[in-house]
Amino acid sequence: METVLVNMCMIYDREKDKILVLDKVKKHGWEGLTFVGGHVEDGEVLYDSCVREVFEETGLKVKNLKLKGTVTWVAESNDTRELGFLYYTEDFSGSLIEDNVEGKLFWMGIEEFKNADGKSYSIDKILDLYLNDEHSELMIRWNKNDEIELEEFF
Repeated sequence: METVLVNMCMIYDREKDKILVLDKVKKHGWEGLTFVGGHVEDGEVLYDSCVREVFEETGLKVKNLKLKGTVTWVAESNDTRELGFLYYTEDFSGSLIEDNVEGKLFWMGIEEFKNADGKSYSIDKILDLYLNDEHSELMIRWNKNDEIELEEFF
């Protein structure tokens, strides 16, 4: 089973009490409201990969990222596993690129996000990892029929 490393970043604007949200267009099987992020390149430091992905997708320069946890997605139907590293920051600068190849970016209140329609799969559980220190890992596994077999915090 191949393991692909990915990252995700929740950017919080404390002054406006809003988080940066991406309305992702369907790509790689994922779509809907989510946070920015992407793949870790071979030999790349995890932290640096997140800084790079955020800049490429948003135009924002981020620093002082904190690792909040991990999420593992396993799909037995195509024998793949993605290991996602979840970063958080309130330290950003630059001008936001609102539209890009990944989708549309905008700021949204956390409660508004929690109640929004059209969120990407598992983002509610990922949000829980960002907001609570109760758990630090989420595992989601689909069986060969693409049915959820396991969805659990650790």
